[in-house]
Amino acid sequence: MHLKRIILLIAPVVLLLSCWKIKEKNNSSAKVWGYKPVYGTETFAKNILYTPVAQPVISGGNIYAYQNYIFQIEPGFGIHVIDNHIPSAATRIGFITVKGCSQVSIKDDKIYTNSYDDLVVLDFSNLNNLREYSRLKGVFTEYRFGSPISQPPLRGYFECPDYSKFVVGWVKDSVYQTCFKN
Repeated sequence: MHLKRIILLIAPVVLLLSCWKIKEKNNSSAKVWGYKPVYGTETFAKNILYTPVAQPVISGGNIYAYQNYIFQIEPGFGIHVIDNHIPSAATRIGFITVKGCSQVSIKDDKIYTNSYDDLVVLDFSNLNNLREYSRLKGVFTEYRFGSPISQPPLRGYFECPDYSKFVVGWVKDSVYQTCFKN
């Protein structure tokens, strides 16, 4: 009988405690090691440049083969140019910087890609004299802020970007715990 009374006294206490939510401390004011966005002007962000120096593949994307070349997207940063004249010895020979790019297609010596929200056509009939052939502004509205470069390269905390500006890269720094990438 004594045991029943103890259980009847303890049961309501356990029941009440199980409904009690412990308030978690908000750490959004605490700083951690994460990524900060680097901003650039629209002119700088959308500038296209061919460099005849191979760049390391960080997060390789889609691949497109055309004639004796292979073009591989580096999401958000540009296009790797690979010489495929000898397929068993394909070699990266250059990099086309096209910030905000995410796709590539090629027809008649013209590369079609996006630079953030613009559709860009590049003439590569002379690769060492690559030039912008045409640009249609604002075609891909979803990529104005949703470009691959608009998110940090790796998972973890990052400073939430100001989407009224152009994100052109990311640097490691001390940031507040406001945004997190899984």
